[in-house]
Amino acid sequence: MIKAGFFRLFCWNIGSSLRWWWPVVVVALVAFMGWRGALEAVEMSNFSQPPVKANVWDAFFITFAGPGLWDTSLVRMLGWFVPHLLFFYFIGDLANGELLLRGYAVVPLIGSRLRWWWGKVCLLAALAAGYTILCLLVVLVVSLAQLPWSWQGGVLLNAGTLIPVSDYVGGDELLGRVFVLFSSTLFAMSCFQTTLAILSRRSFYGFMTVSMLMLLSWLLGSENPHLVRWLPGSQSMLLRHTFFDQNVSHFSFQWSFIYNAIQTLILVCMGAWYVKQMDIFGAIEDMG
Repeated sequence: MIKAGFFRLFCWNIGSSLRWWWPVVVVALVAFMGWRGALEAVEMSNFSQPPVKANVWDAFFITFAGPGLWDTSLVRMLGWFVPHLLFFYFIGDLANGELLLRGYAVVPLIGSRLRWWWGKVCLLAALAAGYTILCLLVVLVVSLAQLPWSWQGGVLLNAGTLIPVSDYVGGDELLGRVFVLFSSTLFAMSCFQTTLAILSRRSFYGFMTVSMLMLLSWLLGSENPHLVRWLPGSQSMLLRHTFFDQNVSHFSFQWSFIYNAIQTLILVCMGAWYVKQMDIFGAIEDMG
């Protein structure tokens, strides 16, 4: 039995999981979202009183703000929901396709089931972070075609034109918060998706469940401020945090990070326990 080194295992996971067309689809989708956000920022800048000049951070905020309370707009909901859905689709068969079909050969090569599982968890973390970084960079680059760069925060945002804010929001602060909220939510929900897919031995079940959870988070949180911070999908909705909406109490950015971290820890431990117990040699027969 040959145990692969963890770095080598991680690189192998990346190479065997990524598809060349994934970044193409992501760039095309997010570029459209950023272009639309920039147009909206320009329009709001032209009609603002007193007149102010928007910059790339205003378009960035509009693109990643997500739906707010009492917001039933399908356009804003889809702008938040579709990037999540696309990520869940990409990683849908990440574990099952390997463990259930080739586990009897792959696991001995790696060394143990737990090493295989931790390799997948690290892969999900890397994909969530990489996916988020790609989305953020594309929006900023596309916005530069219509709006000026600034080291300061969004002019419209800090002037209260987009939404009333309780404090100044710098560009680096906004970038950091969006990255943490999106990447940690994607990681937590992808761990849920992967764990459920392994438990049910059906990748489709995991994909549909997390998709429905995200939709329910939007629907249930739209008119129920007291539920917002407890819903898994709300963690990546910037506008539903207390900093931007005082109607939602005790929903800080720190809360979202801790919420996602606890959810991830529970799911990773649950997945590790089940992977260690499951019969991978009879998996093919079970799938039939």
